[in-house]
Amino acid sequence: MINITDDALNKIKSVLNNNPDKFPRIVLKKGGCAGNMLVLTLDYIHDNDTMVESNHIKFAVDTLAKPHINDITIYTNSILGTNILIKNNKSPSCRCGKSFRI
Repeated sequence: MINITDDALNKIKSVLNNNPDKFPRIVLKKGGCAGNMLVLTLDYIHDNDTMVESNHIKFAVDTLAKPHINDITIYTNSILGTNILIKNNKSPSCRCGKSFRI
């Protein structure tokens, strides 16, 4: 399940209004103090992506990210110097919640 805070939802909708041919895309990247991060990008759909809908927003999900989106929260946090973050609620994570262990 993808949970989206109201602030993040409004920001995503605003970006999509200006980019109607792209989708928010969730990808798994190496990094962070716990080793892995889910990152939200604005991109075209890739061949192996799975489409998932939450709050009437269609997300493209990368093959490597798919097993890790069952319980995530997409939120805004300007303290970390980025606008939209994804927290994996089920995996052991770092203190800020941005990265997690597999």
